[in-house]
Amino acid sequence: MSDSQYHPPYALPPFDHEKADVIIRSSNNIDFRVFKLFLSLASPFFETLFNLPQPSEGMSTDVEFKDGLPVIPVSEDSKTLDSLLRFCYPCTLAEDPAFEDFGDVVNLLEVAKKYSLDAVERTICKSLFSPKILEGNSLRCFAIACHARMQDECALAAKYTLREPLVPTWFEEIELITSSELLSLLAYHKKCGNAVQVLKDDISWITSTYPAVP
Repeated sequence: MSDSQYHPPYALPPFDHEKADVIIRSSNNIDFRVFKLFLSLASPFFETLFNLPQPSEGMSTDVEFKDGLPVIPVSEDSKTLDSLLRFCYPCTLAEDPAFEDFGDVVNLLEVAKKYSLDAVERTICKSLFSPKILEGNSLRCFAIACHARMQDECALAAKYTLREPLVPTWFEEIELITSSELLSLLAYHKKCGNAVQVLKDDISWITSTYPAVP
């Protein structure tokens, strides 16, 4: 690349380290100087990628080099890539990202699946599907779980939605689920409501468990 050509800027620390051995370029042209070892340990996808014969600068290949390092372009933007890479790095070098909105979670879950980052996916699920988050965002969590094909989290979120109206108001993540999934949730609400009504009408389960004291 000649000096007259555009050089994308580097990302913020710790993704600008001078001793990094590869550059990952986001879709919006931000370069992340990262270490192959950290990414390989976090993902079998990256491990396989970096185990392939690596071209060197000066070879006749289509691989771009910058500051002597190979550049790997990806389809993710810098915001998503920054969050993803922070999960891959040791906690002493980069803290886990703080999610600003549910859209960030959806994007990151999709990327984690794409790059086989199972540990990252588990960490996100643990943070998102906690009682504190579910109590105020059960429908949104249900939609995200359905979209990400996470059956256990989907069932958990569905239980928390029982505190919501049978026919929910519009929420942004509803566009992530199919009509069949929404219908299943509504049927689940109705089934649970019918079960509660039966218990209300027949209190024998209370008297048998807690007999009257003479």
